[in-house]
Amino acid sequence: MMSPQFKYLLLLFALLLIPSCATINKEDPDMTLSPTGFMTPVSHAPSPTNIMRKEADLEFLDVYDPWGPMNRHVYSFNAEFDRAVYLPTLELYTTVLPTPVRKGVTNAVNNLNEVNSIINSTLQGRGEKLLRSCYRLIINSTVGILGILDVAEGWGIQRVITSTADTLGVWGISPGPYVVLPLFGPSSVRDAAGLAGDSALLWAEMNFVYDVLGVTDGRTLIGAGEATIRGLNLRAQQPFRYYQTGSPFEYDLVRFLYSTKRELDIEKQ
Repeated sequence: MMSPQFKYLLLLFALLLIPSCATINKEDPDMTLSPTGFMTPVSHAPSPTNIMRKEADLEFLDVYDPWGPMNRHVYSFNAEFDRAVYLPTLELYTTVLPTPVRKGVTNAVNNLNEVNSIINSTLQGRGEKLLRSCYRLIINSTVGILGILDVAEGWGIQRVITSTADTLGVWGISPGPYVVLPLFGPSSVRDAAGLAGDSALLWAEMNFVYDVLGVTDGRTLIGAGEATIRGLNLRAQQPFRYYQTGSPFEYDLVRFLYSTKRELDIEKQ
């Protein structure tokens, strides 16, 4: 048992603690401050230095784009056209035509493009690619039933993907300013010239095919239908959808990705 003297000492110690406990009570500051509007000063407001740093972080997206304002308008137009016309037509196309039929359309279009690959591989001095495209054209046009079946790929002969724009790049022609083409989308001055060259080659090729088949009437209408199918077939293979990238800088991002991809395309030719 504790002695009386020890109990007194404990009581005295407890009495001495009471004033100390009273002094550590803290009053709510909200109850003592007079209303002054903002009680806490803003400490993380963007400063000119921070803004300059953010701009510097996006410098890697810079591409030579002197026609930026016009290009952005065309980009918006393409997005509206894609939403209002292209995608609904594409949905109808994919609904009406089953997957095997669409695959046959893709193969036939690719087979017609072999002529473009042969010409451009020749202009680039790529003998192996030239022979490969020739083999594919002969095999798929005969065994593959006019290109509907890609028999050559099953035999291990891979398709050569090249274009007039690639040829211009191989020849050392710089891409020039970035440009957004109506309906076609991102491009450059060099690639736009290449697209014109590809279109001229395709026009000559199709006229040759019509001559062989004996088609004399309605070539314009047939050509328009063929161009529409080509466009739908190409769009069906592109998963990109406007304004769904989640980036507030989509135009800059697409411009950067397109330009970088084209540089890599030219390097691997």
